[in-house]
Amino acid sequence: MTEHPSQQRRALKFRAKRTFFRFIRPCLVCTFFLILLSLLAQLFSVVSGGTFFYTIMDVRQFPMSTGIWKADATAMTNLLALLGLERLGDLGGLVFSIRYEDAGQVLVFPVAWRQVVDVVIIQGIVLLVTAPLSYGVLSHYRGFLEGRVRPFRALFGWYVDLRLTAKALAVQVILTVWRLLATLLCLLPGMFCVVAGTIVPNGKIILLLSSPALLLGLLAGYYLYVLLLPARYVLARDPATSVPQAFSKGLGLLAGRHLEYFKLNFSFLPWHIISMLLYGVPDLFVIPYVQMSNFLFLDPPPVPENL
Repeated sequence: MTEHPSQQRRALKFRAKRTFFRFIRPCLVCTFFLILLSLLAQLFSVVSGGTFFYTIMDVRQFPMSTGIWKADATAMTNLLALLGLERLGDLGGLVFSIRYEDAGQVLVFPVAWRQVVDVVIIQGIVLLVTAPLSYGVLSHYRGFLEGRVRPFRALFGWYVDLRLTAKALAVQVILTVWRLLATLLCLLPGMFCVVAGTIVPNGKIILLLSSPALLLGLLAGYYLYVLLLPARYVLARDPATSVPQAFSKGLGLLAGRHLEYFKLNFSFLPWHIISMLLYGVPDLFVIPYVQMSNFLFLDPPPVPENL
């Protein structure tokens, strides 16, 4: 009798947890290095201005209605000064604003042209630094599932071989851009409700619809994102695979199982929430648990002895 998908999901997640505890020491070591580098990369992004910010202002401070506004260098510099980023405003940019009359506040999202350039460059640097290690860690997780421990130096092997570095960077750039585009596209209905609700007279009903529309948009965007996600596991398992092959093989592994794969990754949401509430400490378990579960869903190796 064929197992129900939910039973299969529980079984593979149980195997992932057993594998983690069997190889707990090397698993924690490689995960710790990944988390440390990720935290340093996030700090670098914030300090160097490689991240967009928004602010909430009183309507008297920003007397503009809901819309998209072009800001010259002076206006953008003055606005970014509130965020401590006035150095990025010298080329001007765009300002997105949503005005809430009842609350007397305006949500302001400034996008300076110089900031766009900095974000692209800085995020490119972040991916270049973090992507090779993330694939080295994934390769270790795959090894644990196969019942073996790779040499510690192999964790950094994706930095040594420039071809592997280029592949890791290419796959991560494609996944990052795809996730951004998919999310923005799926959020458009919700954002339309937000804007329309603040412009149209008596638009409170439309504004109330914005929350479920945005939530559904986030889910839809994440569903589209996970369709390409298997490429990173294909590449981590077989580094000789080319970037196009990684995506084509990844799509092949999901044939007829797209929804089940989405459900698997979505089922980890409570763990991610717990990790955020506990300042990321549980990630030492959550990250290998999630990644090994993905490997087991997509292309499970035979169960090793003594597991």
